[in-house]
Amino acid sequence: MEPKTTYLHRLDVRTKLIAFVCVVTLVFLFSSPFANLVILVALAAFVLPSGIGAKNIFGALKPLIPIFVIIVAFALFTDYGPYANESSNTVMFYLLPDNRLPATIGGLHTGFTFLLRIFIMVISTMVLIMATAIGDLIEFFNKIRASYKLSLVVTLAISFIPTLIQKKDMIFQAQKARGAGISQKGAIKQLTAFIPIMVPLIINSILMANNLAISLTNRGYGANNSITTLYDIKMKPVDYIVVLLMLLATAACFYLRFGLSLGRI
Repeated sequence: MEPKTTYLHRLDVRTKLIAFVCVVTLVFLFSSPFANLVILVALAAFVLPSGIGAKNIFGALKPLIPIFVIIVAFALFTDYGPYANESSNTVMFYLLPDNRLPATIGGLHTGFTFLLRIFIMVISTMVLIMATAIGDLIEFFNKIRASYKLSLVVTLAISFIPTLIQKKDMIFQAQKARGAGISQKGAIKQLTAFIPIMVPLIINSILMANNLAISLTNRGYGANNSITTLYDIKMKPVDYIVVLLMLLATAACFYLRFGLSLGRI
């Protein structure tokens, strides 16, 4: 989590969770890439002015570029429809002779839809992680009377993500300084180049988990079913406004999708 300085940090954890659920719902509501592009632009317009983790977000997306290309190509030649829009059934070209493996406009749209969904999910997930304090999540689980085991698993999984990213960067720089061939060209060479990074990262993760288990045991975590927290989370007027706007936007999108049949390929 980044320092608590932006308007996203000041929002209540329940507000951010509701907004996250609304965004995930909207992502799978529309099959058109244009509708998902509007959602991505709206999400970026809300998140990027805060300056929260912009470099980390783009850094997380950069290694996935080859996968993005494969997803678009796979959808282009495997998704045949039929589609709701007649123009989406148009065949642009055939990959193989005798009119085999047609590349349709609808298949291209499907590939870009998958691409935009990944973008939106990665951005919204990383923003939720970076802008939410672990203590707020623990207090949220405490308020809904969830099991301490569930709160432990969720909060530790979220808190370990930034730690593992930092560990990965440190290992990358260390192996690069030792002369390891990290920056290799070609898909196979890039996969083999990640072995000097993944092996130390996995070992470090196991050691961190073991040390954490010992620390929790020594502190008597789990001796009582109740959880004590340092402070209570409270909804402010701005939280109610954001929740209301998100619910209204979600309801409007449902009407556009099912009432007016928009946002389909």
